[in-house]
Amino acid sequence: MPRKPKKQSRGFNPLKMVLITGLTLLLLMVVVLLIVKSSVDGWLRGEGFRQLIVNKASSAMTSEIHLSEMKWQGAEVYADQFRAVGYEGAPFAELNLDGVRVKTGGVKGGAFRVPEASVNRLGMEFSERRRDAPRESEVINLDPAGGPGVPEWARQFLPHRAEVDQISIGSTQISVLNSSKEPVFLLKGARGKVRPDFQTQIWEVLMQGGSIQVPNQEEIGIRELAMRWKRSELFLDRCSLTIFDDGNIDAAGEISFGDEGLFDIDLDLSSINVDDLLTGEWKERLDGIVEGPVKVTGQPGALIYEGQLSVREATAKSMPVLSLIAEYTRNDRFKQLVFSEAKTEFKREGEVIELNELVLQSDGLVRVEGDITILGESLEGVCRVGVSPGTLRWIPGAEQEVFTESKDGFLWAPLNLTGTVSEPREDLSGRLIAAAGEEILNALPEGILKEAYKFLPTNPDGDDSAADPSDLIEQAKPLLDMLSPFLKRP
Repeated sequence: MPRKPKKQSRGFNPLKMVLITGLTLLLLMVVVLLIVKSSVDGWLRGEGFRQLIVNKASSAMTSEIHLSEMKWQGAEVYADQFRAVGYEGAPFAELNLDGVRVKTGGVKGGAFRVPEASVNRLGMEFSERRRDAPRESEVINLDPAGGPGVPEWARQFLPHRAEVDQISIGSTQISVLNSSKEPVFLLKGARGKVRPDFQTQIWEVLMQGGSIQVPNQEEIGIRELAMRWKRSELFLDRCSLTIFDDGNIDAAGEISFGDEGLFDIDLDLSSINVDDLLTGEWKERLDGIVEGPVKVTGQPGALIYEGQLSVREATAKSMPVLSLIAEYTRNDRFKQLVFSEAKTEFKREGEVIELNELVLQSDGLVRVEGDITILGESLEGVCRVGVSPGTLRWIPGAEQEVFTESKDGFLWAPLNLTGTVSEPREDLSGRLIAAAGEEILNALPEGILKEAYKFLPTNPDGDDSAADPSDLIEQAKPLLDMLSPFLKRP
């Protein structure tokens, strides 16, 4: 019978051992990672992580932190409220976050990753109200690697900082209170997104909607607001606002919320109707669109506004003085003046408004230049009025006695303003009437002049002295009113 072959004995197979060892190590690593993940997840959902947030936030914000219970659902965690009350040196007096929801991205590189978070309502107050800082013995020095249920060897995987990509805010209210606890600045109703950088402590803020309120000023609506916030400083990079019905304001600058606040903002105004800036009868008399750059400085409640403003499509109508001038000059264009140029440099501080280098020009008719100061209702101004040659030819003596300076194609005369904004007074009309009266009296025979002296308080010395028309005008001001009807209908 044939011989059966001998069975070869199985020898040592290195490849098989490597494979078995690798699978064993892989399985062990998976088990270790599961243990680590379970330990970290348990720590994150426990009191250890919550106390870490409180401790870190307290240190970063120099505040006393109150954080409600953290409720986990999968990779999301929710807290009803986060509240920070500032100690001395804190960037704010109080910060409230209502309805905080955080979508977690796990722990990576020692950081607790938050790709997205949302807050239903953010409230922030800047004021002098602060709490005393805790004594050193009261400060919690929490080791981020601590916490129940975490093995010693797994503590190195616990986070010691947070990285937040973006926070969505449903509604915002930021207020600045003065020493009397009265609001001097209020931003409310805005919604937007915040991108915090905990390393530089600079928070990028993008907002839309809502409004800004400053005492004694019109409420301003927010179209778009892009800014950076660092402690008590706001840097406005881009800001588009609305005021009144159709007015636009573009802004950039800085706002400090330290003490009672400090503003340094550059504004660019456009599409603001003159009617929105006026009250009473002036709303019916003046029209136009205001535009120009304005700088705002100072503290809320004591802001200083200064800049250059111009008015497009400016018109003046339904003014008694214009109707009178139209009758005097036999030119109906004066009844509704259309200005080709209307501009001024201005400054407003408190109740004082200064209009400097004011220019009003209606081509072919009149040009006004000067400076005007308004204090509350009081009005005071020194101006020059220029008229086109021939415009006042129907008023006797106007171009010979009053508008005597010829320059830049106009005949000029000084004009002083007094009175109030609602009832302004000027001295040019009186001088025109006086000049017209003198011109008319100069043409009268001397005998009639002597008869007129009977109505004067004093008579010239001697019956034979010649009558002086200028003396007559000076002494008999009431007689000038008698000339007005003749001037009205030349």
